[in-house]
Amino acid sequence: MKVINSLLAICLFTLPAFAQPTHFECGTPPGADMERLEANLEAISSLEARSGVQYLPVTLTLLANDDGTGLISEDDALDGFCRLNENFEDLGIQFYMEGGLRYVLDSDFYLINSPNSQNPINLKIPNTINIFVSEIVTQGSQGGGCFGILGFYSPSSDYVAIDKCTVNDQSFALAHELGHFFSLPHTFLGWENLNYDGSEPTPEFVNGIRVEHADESNCAIAADRICDTPPDYNFGLGSPGCNYSGNAVDPAGNPVDPDEMNFMGYFFNCPSHTFSPIQGDIIHADIASRTFVNGSPNMATVNGAANLTFPIGGEITPDNNVTLTWDEVEGATNYLIEINRLASFSPGFLIQRTVTNTNSLQLSDLLTDTNYHWRVRPFNDTHTCTDYSEGESFKTGEVVSVVEIEGVESFNIYPNPSSGAEEILLEVNTSETLEAAIELYNIQGKLIRQFNHQFNGSSNLARIKTATLAQGTYIITIQTENGSVHDRLLINR
Repeated sequence: MKVINSLLAICLFTLPAFAQPTHFECGTPPGADMERLEANLEAISSLEARSGVQYLPVTLTLLANDDGTGLISEDDALDGFCRLNENFEDLGIQFYMEGGLRYVLDSDFYLINSPNSQNPINLKIPNTINIFVSEIVTQGSQGGGCFGILGFYSPSSDYVAIDKCTVNDQSFALAHELGHFFSLPHTFLGWENLNYDGSEPTPEFVNGIRVEHADESNCAIAADRICDTPPDYNFGLGSPGCNYSGNAVDPAGNPVDPDEMNFMGYFFNCPSHTFSPIQGDIIHADIASRTFVNGSPNMATVNGAANLTFPIGGEITPDNNVTLTWDEVEGATNYLIEINRLASFSPGFLIQRTVTNTNSLQLSDLLTDTNYHWRVRPFNDTHTCTDYSEGESFKTGEVVSVVEIEGVESFNIYPNPSSGAEEILLEVNTSETLEAAIELYNIQGKLIRQFNHQFNGSSNLARIKTATLAQGTYIITIQTENGSVHDRLLINR
């Protein structure tokens, strides 16, 4: 494992239009934590008056495979965290990342809920709100798509898991699951896997749970047991809008008017969502019952965009080792740097994204005589609602790879860059027979592949399979007893 830095209920969440799945499920078991809900309802009367903002520590763990594939983009992670804080702002609650973004590169944990994966409980950081961002596997599937279970709170393990495809600047999925974390049930508790049928009399019980009446006569003992959330019989499921008009009635025949904009409901196309006042009190009561680490949240607002200082304006650098610099931004303690081949910063031409806590970044072994574009996004552990700077560009100078192996006359890789090829070829010209180890590393220095090869005198070809390599930059090294030679490989998908 590599650590860096720092009972199904259908549950639909808003996603960007380009990533709209057709079906979602929330894996939080319906009514699984009712004892804690009852305790929080009783504790409301003894809550102290609140003033100011309450800051809560979050361990935001971004999971990936051993080689880094599958990792959510830092952009989406920061946008999703921003959205979460916006959703809880009216309650006087803000979250901060205790220890910053946390990366765990371990295939044994990556596919959450897979029978072959380990439980993320083994990665929890005590006394923080643990949120794991990865892919969640729905029973019967192999993962890899934005469908099925997209989030859940585990009452027994006390953590939240959220699928990376629903962490962004539009989705309320994370706020919904944090509602479960703070003991809130669905507003339609009992109806999770049912559709309301107006042609049949509304029952008094569904799935063993009392159905709530519209006149609040049984609101304290029915459904979610929260009296300022009106009856909801899963009306949001499949609803294209934010205004229910289905003419539903309760068991007594009274018209039902749900709160379409409640975070714990299933109306996805509303412009915004809220928690009810009593739901907010329950959340605060739950917070008061928990023990959190005594951290140091950064309460500063990040003001302005980064001003890039070098290299800019397409200037040519002396070689392919470059130090990017920019002015510090008020309130920022971290910077997300993106390097791309295109001025549009198209994801398909991404070279790398890197987070640093200084206003400079050293890049080494870039492609020579190549145009690059870069930009910087400032943020701190609380305030992630920020934008990138305007992009700048530079061009690397010409340098020649240093050959350090006696007997090797030339070393070339082709195609390079490689765009979807099944394999790449190493062309090595030698003046003698050499026994060599060929090694492939990712840009973080992790060994991906290694094999032995004998180079005979004159021209030689060696092949490396690349079909399963993720897009990015790799280093190929040839090691012999006489020395080593290396060169860069760029994979574009």
